[in-house]
Amino acid sequence: MLILMTALLVAQQVTVESEQKEIVVVGQRLSHWTGKYAIRGSKLRCITKTSSGDREIDALGCGAFDACADQLAYRIAATDEKTLSKEVRLSMKESVKHDLSICVAEKRVVLIGELAKKRHGIRGSRPS
Repeated sequence: MLILMTALLVAQQVTVESEQKEIVVVGQRLSHWTGKYAIRGSKLRCITKTSSGDREIDALGCGAFDACADQLAYRIAATDEKTLSKEVRLSMKESVKHDLSICVAEKRVVLIGELAKKRHGIRGSRPS
């Protein structure tokens, strides 16, 4: 029984280490991706400028932006309120851009973990 428990713990540790390595690989590949974001009124756009060479990884860049822009949509819309002074709107836009960049960075971490786990699960389920 002790040998079986030890074997299970070792297998679990190998799985965790393997998933962590996949997270690093996905994160490194995403660091090669560049994109361009645009917000014009309620229209949001994200395009890949430089691909990582992996469509799923490229999708993380714009996916994080899309999720965060949706989350901040009410604040983004408020920055175009014409009854506010130009200075107030610009200040609001800077605040939204700051919060959007923080959100995108945090969301990318989550999406990287999800993709790594998915890929590890696919690889881990294949017979050796």
